[in-house]
Amino acid sequence: MPHLAFWLSLFAALFLQMVVLPDSIAAVRPLWVPLVLAFWALQDPRLPTLIASFLFGIMLDVLFDSILGQHALACVLCIYIVIKLRSLFILFPLWQSTVALLPVWLIYAFLMFWIDGVAKHQADPWLRWLPVASTALFWPLIFVLLDSYLRRRQRSQE
Repeated sequence: MPHLAFWLSLFAALFLQMVVLPDSIAAVRPLWVPLVLAFWALQDPRLPTLIASFLFGIMLDVLFDSILGQHALACVLCIYIVIKLRSLFILFPLWQSTVALLPVWLIYAFLMFWIDGVAKHQADPWLRWLPVASTALFWPLIFVLLDSYLRRRQRSQE
């Protein structure tokens, strides 16, 4: 049953990514899908996070009419980095993991920027880099919410 929570949280993240926001706050929308994928990659190495990264990245590409594979590449690369550094990340307290994950969010944003630049799709620089800050700010909230859900479920199974 742990896979059900995994997939449901990813679809919830995809929904949050698609919610239409007012222009004044749309630029600071967190990277919900990579955020939730990173949580699951740190929590349970047995979950198919790389496959989910690719699938949800393709969904983001289709939903946002971006170059096919752009979000998929960024998601897979970022989650691969999280998986490889998992043994380091799980040693950190929450505030340190927030700072330690910042380069991952920067890599995601840079890949979006770079691929769009190669494809000659210009975007406002604020739209590129503000989500990095908001994703880092939302990491503790997502971590606490999903982690408390997992702990409650474990207690109920005992």
